[in-house]
Amino acid sequence: MELLLRPQHYNITFNLAALMLIAVIMSIHLSEEAQYSKQKHIFGAMVVDAFVVNLLGLASQIYLAIDAWRDFITPEGIKYILIAEKVFIYLLPYFAMRYVMSLFQLELDNIPKIAIIAIPTVYAVVFCFSGFWTDFFYFISDEGKVVYRYPQGATVNIGVILYFIFATYLLIKYTKTLSSEKAIALWLFYFLMMAGIPIRIMSKSGSVFEFSISIALLLCVYTFQNPSEFVDRMSGAGTRNALNFYISTSLIQKKEFTILGIHVDKLAVILGVEPMEAASDLLNQISSYLKELCPDGNLFYPGEADFMMVFPDMTPDESVIEKTVEQIRKRFKEPWKIRGDEIKLLQSPYTIGFPEEVDSMDRYSEVMSVLSKAILRQNRDILRVSDLSLKMVEHDKKIDNIVKHALDDGHMEVYYQPIYTPATGRFSSCEALLRLKDPQLGFISPAVFMPIAERNGTILAIDKYVLSSVCEMISTTAAREYGLEYVEINLSIVDCIQTNLAENVLKTLSKYDVKPSEINLEITETSEEGINAVMEENVRKLMAAGVDFSMDDFGTGYSNIARVANMPVKIFKLDKSIIQSAFDSEVNYMVMYNMVKIIKSLGKEIVAEGVETGEQARQIIKLGCNHIQGFFYSRPMPKDQFVEFLKEHNS
Repeated sequence: MELLLRPQHYNITFNLAALMLIAVIMSIHLSEEAQYSKQKHIFGAMVVDAFVVNLLGLASQIYLAIDAWRDFITPEGIKYILIAEKVFIYLLPYFAMRYVMSLFQLELDNIPKIAIIAIPTVYAVVFCFSGFWTDFFYFISDEGKVVYRYPQGATVNIGVILYFIFATYLLIKYTKTLSSEKAIALWLFYFLMMAGIPIRIMSKSGSVFEFSISIALLLCVYTFQNPSEFVDRMSGAGTRNALNFYISTSLIQKKEFTILGIHVDKLAVILGVEPMEAASDLLNQISSYLKELCPDGNLFYPGEADFMMVFPDMTPDESVIEKTVEQIRKRFKEPWKIRGDEIKLLQSPYTIGFPEEVDSMDRYSEVMSVLSKAILRQNRDILRVSDLSLKMVEHDKKIDNIVKHALDDGHMEVYYQPIYTPATGRFSSCEALLRLKDPQLGFISPAVFMPIAERNGTILAIDKYVLSSVCEMISTTAAREYGLEYVEINLSIVDCIQTNLAENVLKTLSKYDVKPSEINLEITETSEEGINAVMEENVRKLMAAGVDFSMDDFGTGYSNIARVANMPVKIFKLDKSIIQSAFDSEVNYMVMYNMVKIIKSLGKEIVAEGVETGEQARQIIKLGCNHIQGFFYSRPMPKDQFVEFLKEHNS
């Protein structure tokens, strides 16, 4: 201990500290699985190199500090140690350069590139080994120190300088593809590596230099070598961040590649209600199979229900992609295992070609938005961007124009779908559904025009129109006399965040003499997840006034029990996808059963949407759902037909 506390022996202390850091780095590195194996291997080589450098440096420092050590290591032996230390020191810039290149997926794919990167290191290694047969560049003094001969001795640093110049170019060009914290981390890694050289010159100590290298490697462990941001823990595939990083860096390099996407129908629903272990196991089954078909293991799971496979140097027309899709089709015809049971899943394949079809991240986001709509209504053939993206974008533009003028042109109308209450045998409520009928295109689905209305700003006027129409129906017809207790009205997230929402709703109710209890506002899971202070205040004011809330499309997101318990709603509406899939398999039925059980245990009411057959209705009534909505009882209908329906069925 006294040896380490002497000021003249601080170099030994730095070496020991560096070795301890590298031991920690190595243990962390070996325990983690990185997404990109080449990056992991290069980083591992860099850590081993740094460990050897510190070990040899420690041996040389002890040789200088302890006389007894000189009896153990001969002058010839220290010469070998010092030369070996120099060799490993000059290998570090090469590994650091290759590491930065691996981060940005830059390949040494031809001889000229390999030569350019390798020559400085080859020169440095030959330079170091020259000490065995000549003292032209440097010599080992009697004290056991390396003494350089100038100017020829300085030439060994030319390669290091070239590496740093090239690294600067890469960082300036590619760090824009990284998040701000990772960009900062990479620049810090660069400066720590570079700072080692002047520190070594000024302090005349290799130990301080080696300690700074250890700090740089530790920084990498907790940023770029930390897989949590780039590897999804549940599936083992790359995350959305990893996919975006791959796409952006590849586009900058003008690489050609194709993404084969596999949309797994109803996967998000299953994952939302299954225990973490079962959900993770199912995702692992799918990702493990897809990885076997994926070149270089480039499989990503951006979330929800899509897996994405990257095929480098290929266009969407390549036969290997068609063959891969055919293999996937065959596998998905077979069941998957979940908690010991079998479940069948449907898949919808699609391809995106880079950079021919998509040449920027903005274009990629636009294409994915269009594809997500198209997947819902396509057949099982491969969906191609080149086939329908432009048509659908033009179609959306046309719908945008129709939506903007629909209210003024009188093309919108509110329909009403009765909701059956088994306990009373009556239709005591209904849902208000907006219909848009264009003279040329006919009826346009709300799933198509509502997102467009939210984007172009007409949604506020549309929501106001629906509320006014419902209140007018309640106050001017005999619906109340025929047993109508309340009407459910969808509320968009855009309306939810308006500061005057509560005042406007209550003002409209007062205008038509409609009680707050006669209106039930529906919000979606996504609205609840993104709730902010304004929305929370609106909900609070409306509930205080007597307006109840429903959670629409429940089960299509990632709800958990804690969120369900705290949602400010009276009714949960089970999405029709839950109901329909429940009768496809026993596992899906258990998913629905458990959701009903959880909601009822919290004292909430349930509306089962999308009931289409008598058998479905009987099973759902047996489960204890409070209300049932679907084509089995009635399709949505205009105001007059709805009132007549109530008169006929509630009398």
